[in-house]
Amino acid sequence: MTTDFSIGQLAKLFDIPVATLRYYDEIGLLTPARVNPHSHYRYYGTPQFERLSTIKYLRALGLPLATIADFFAARELSKLTIC
Repeated sequence: MTTDFSIGQLAKLFDIPVATLRYYDEIGLLTPARVNPHSHYRYYGTPQFERLSTIKYLRALGLPLATIADFFAARELSKLTIC
């Protein structure tokens, strides 16, 4: 069983646009497990599944991306103040 999922596969599994995943990578919120050096394709593993699940949950609660990034950087619940 493969543990690498392409960006398209991840997008389909989580019902999220590929462009959003690329943006999350761009801002450092969700980086792929690896990037093919020749094709520049992004591949994700199960650790990214957990992080993306958390991101989707916090977004559903209305938290802005900057607050979510702060939370992951500090890993403190106090960073999750809802505005």
